[in-house]
Amino acid sequence: MGTRRKVLMVHNYSSWGGNLATVLALCRELPARGFDTALAAPASQPYVARFREAGVRVYDAEIRTKHDLLAARRYAALVRREGFDVLHTHTRRADFVAALGGRRAGAAVVSTQHGQINLDRFTLQVRRDLSARFYCLCLRRLFDRHVAVSAEIAAELRKRCRVPAEKVTHIPNGVEAAPFIEAGAERLSFRYEIGAPRWAVVATVVASLDSKGHADLLHAVARLAAEGLDLRLVVAGEGQWGGPKIQAQAAELGLADRVHLVGLRDDIPRVLAGSDLFVLPTPSEGLSIALLEAMAAGLPVIATDVGGNPELVEPGRTGLLVPVGDEAALASAVAELARDPARRRALGRAGRSRVTLEFTVNKMVDRYAALYEELLGARGEAEA
Repeated sequence: MGTRRKVLMVHNYSSWGGNLATVLALCRELPARGFDTALAAPASQPYVARFREAGVRVYDAEIRTKHDLLAARRYAALVRREGFDVLHTHTRRADFVAALGGRRAGAAVVSTQHGQINLDRFTLQVRRDLSARFYCLCLRRLFDRHVAVSAEIAAELRKRCRVPAEKVTHIPNGVEAAPFIEAGAERLSFRYEIGAPRWAVVATVVASLDSKGHADLLHAVARLAAEGLDLRLVVAGEGQWGGPKIQAQAAELGLADRVHLVGLRDDIPRVLAGSDLFVLPTPSEGLSIALLEAMAAGLPVIATDVGGNPELVEPGRTGLLVPVGDEAALASAVAELARDPARRRALGRAGRSRVTLEFTVNKMVDRYAALYEELLGARGEAEA
């Protein structure tokens, strides 16, 4: 591509998570493929510093409500003034507002749906939820293309929101495996930090503390502790209210000395290096970056059979899948792997191999770059 193009990424969440990790990877890697990138986000958010440290230009652009028309006008002015060719939203609050601004300014408008939409037939057709129906209308009318990070989300867009199939592209998330492979030498240092003896099995979950099914996992750990299994649970992540709730539940179940809340970490490769298995008991999921990172770290994974998790976890080959909310099945899966080190190693090796072959950042960024080129090329032909 001879002419450099400009892409404005739009984000409006308040906490760090897998979708922001994807946005940061795109901002870092797209310039090498001919696309200059910038981020529009509330400058007061802590995650903005990570983008600035990476050399990404950040525009202070807050969206106060889902229908903030003044913000839409500001986005239109920003796109025109700075000459952005593509406006790319990554949060649902931004979908209507920023897309409306981008559309008015003449940019190609793209969204990435990072999580399940969870709009069922009852909500859309029986209860006739006006907000949900309006959101689906926006998805159909305002965007040139939607990226679904999992096949499940792609199907939801087509079936629930009736987005035309030609407007939906499936691009799986990707991660850099190297930091997780290289961190293997730090296994003992993290275990020493949490006071886990060599013989204990350390299970880790990395997720938002507010919404990722931690209660099911705590009850599963309590079952196994009662059976005499020396299991330690590491909980990494942040949330507005989830941390104290998890601490209280752990104390109530007699697990205060077995559950370690380590907060939002910038050394996740080291945390995973000190772990023996990874658990993601999520009730809803897109295509989990945390799950991909755990597989890159060579850990066997246990995840709920929901969203994009089945696209990553091949039962019996790279990990195990359990039904959502089934504490007994979750406890059984954890016990199965905790008691079989050889199987943990085999599943972990297979998972790492799968990530390094199929779910890399390079593959993901190449697909986004190809999508932008397709959209801008079609626009150029239409204007000729």
